[in-house]
Amino acid sequence: MGMSSITVDAKWLASRLENPELVILDARGSIPYSFGHIKNAKPLGLEDVIRVSEEGASLVIDGNEAEKLFSAFGIDDSKDVIVYGEASDPSVGRVAWTLMYYGHRNVQVLAIGFSKWLQLGYPVTRDVPKSVVREASKANIEAQLRFKPKITESIRADAEYIKKRLEDPNVLFLDARTPQEHFQARIPGSILDNWEDGVGHAGEMLKGKSELEEDFERKGIGKESEIICFCHAGVRASHKYLQLKQAGYERVKVYDGSIIDWAKRGYPLR
Repeated sequence: MGMSSITVDAKWLASRLENPELVILDARGSIPYSFGHIKNAKPLGLEDVIRVSEEGASLVIDGNEAEKLFSAFGIDDSKDVIVYGEASDPSVGRVAWTLMYYGHRNVQVLAIGFSKWLQLGYPVTRDVPKSVVREASKANIEAQLRFKPKITESIRADAEYIKKRLEDPNVLFLDARTPQEHFQARIPGSILDNWEDGVGHAGEMLKGKSELEEDFERKGIGKESEIICFCHAGVRASHKYLQLKQAGYERVKVYDGSIIDWAKRGYPLR
């Protein structure tokens, strides 16, 4: 599988739903999943990849938890992982980014949202793959840990890291929230770039590479900067991360704690 792109084509995925080397994750949560999902997909929602800090910030789960969680889904170095969800929901970004943060090389997102997949008549089922049922028993998981977390420090930022770089002209803080939220309170010097600006117009999860590149360039978001994405709880920021990667940006980080974490620490807001 060519990993050059962040997205995989629906037709490509539809022809590989039985491929044992592929793990398909549904990021919409277990309720929507139970009403119908892509054949052989397993439900892995936002709440599974977040641990709430004492301050109430939604931080990335720790390594032990990631090891157990991703092992239970049968993910190891040999597997390609495809994450899908709804184009109107940024959760896909946070699930994919968490896998990337823990060093999984082969992670991509489905190019279209689930509603579009449905509309185009691709295979949908209400059957739950046996592995989900079987591997959900904790005793089993211990016996078959497959996922080895390898932290990718370069794609995550914490409050201290940001605080030291507030005045650094080579670092760009990107606010993936709405204009209203941005003007209420933001990290000083940040640029507004609503995550929805990077979503496709016809049910696609992301705009195409060249369209994204043009958008970012027009907003003064250059490839030479280090870019740190934030939002309210680090979910929309993770989607923005995918958009930047799709556009070929190398130096991008997610501040998973985002404004909740920043404000609770009493750090400067504009």
